[in-house]
Amino acid sequence: MSSRKKSKAARINGAKSKGPVTPEGRARSSQNALRHGLSSAVVVLPHEDRSLFEHLRDSYMESFQPTDQPQHDLVETMAAARWRLNRLQEIEAKLLEKEMVLRAKAIAKELTEMTEVEKLAWVFDNLANNGKSLAMLVRYEGSLNRTYERAFKQLQQLQKPVAQPPARESAQIQNEPNEQPVPAAQPQNEPTPEPQNAGLTPPLPPSPPSEEAA
Repeated sequence: MSSRKKSKAARINGAKSKGPVTPEGRARSSQNALRHGLSSAVVVLPHEDRSLFEHLRDSYMESFQPTDQPQHDLVETMAAARWRLNRLQEIEAKLLEKEMVLRAKAIAKELTEMTEVEKLAWVFDNLANNGKSLAMLVRYEGSLNRTYERAFKQLQQLQKPVAQPPARESAQIQNEPNEQPVPAAQPQNEPTPEPQNAGLTPPLPPSPPSEEAA
């Protein structure tokens, strides 16, 4: 098939595609739009296992579920800081092992019958007082811890839900009519009360006594 026919077929097939159908597929598709800010080639050294870093980063993404690029970048920063902190632990172990080998004769000459833990303590004390490697390692570890904590706090702020008023109060506020102030009643002159017999025919005077009664 010629390249022109292949391009035409690709356009036709693309027009027919409606994207992922299931919610899981849509979620994966939305995550694909977020680009990795830190490439494993930058974070991982040549002798380190790149797949382990990818697994670490994916586990962080699954745990924190970033929804946009800023959140995604912060999760990337946390994963990279954790990877470097794990590397420092290996460096510390190798540094102490090397010093124990190099100082073996000095340890045996100075002290006898030392346990392995005592030898490690002796080497650590010697590095802390005379060497700069251990001090630099401690400063580097503190800097990475602060980087991780800052990224974590910023991510918490971005993912913090916006406070909403309670549903009952919100509905009450929406349903309440706009109350207008009621004007004060003006005083009025009260009418003079009428007499109790007002409007009735006055009683007739008593009739004079008759002559027979006299």
